[in-house]
Amino acid sequence: MDELQQVEALIEAHADEPAVVAKLRELQDAIRRQKDAQKALDKVTDEMASAGGDDVMRALGVTEVFRGPRGDLGFQKWGVRIMDGAGHQELVFLLEKGGSDTITGRGVPLADGSWVAEGSTAYFMDAARHHQVFRAWLGDPAHATTARGLKDGTVRVRYILATSPGDGSVDVKDLVLNPDYLVWTWVPD
Repeated sequence: MDELQQVEALIEAHADEPAVVAKLRELQDAIRRQKDAQKALDKVTDEMASAGGDDVMRALGVTEVFRGPRGDLGFQKWGVRIMDGAGHQELVFLLEKGGSDTITGRGVPLADGSWVAEGSTAYFMDAARHHQVFRAWLGDPAHATTARGLKDGTVRVRYILATSPGDGSVDVKDLVLNPDYLVWTWVPD
């Protein structure tokens, strides 16, 4: 039962006390305004995190391949960066969080029903494996070199978190991926 439902139950319990009901209705209105303000703040900070993520991708020289909706599996943006004159590639994946939306300590469910820490290597690999756009991109013959490079380890993978806590700043940090668990056997040949 959320706060509004709790207040509604109190209103019903005190229906014969008009002064109490009036105060409880004021409380309901205040709760609604607070919820609306929180939604607005979350929207603005989501946009700030996204803009910060765009800046990170540009600063790194990443050619963006995918831009997805908030809540998209594991990452909202990803792209390719050429690391040197020899054409060595790095795939850069970006997870964006704004407002009250943070990496949760309680874990998140994977496609198989198990739970892992959000932002972990297992979370990232599950997101990559089940991300239909990413899988299709890897399956395109034009990206066969990248697909092979993931399998043989010559293509680096970087996972970045961009967060905006709501104070006008955007924090950016690399999420550490354990190379021993970056298993790309599912990538098409």
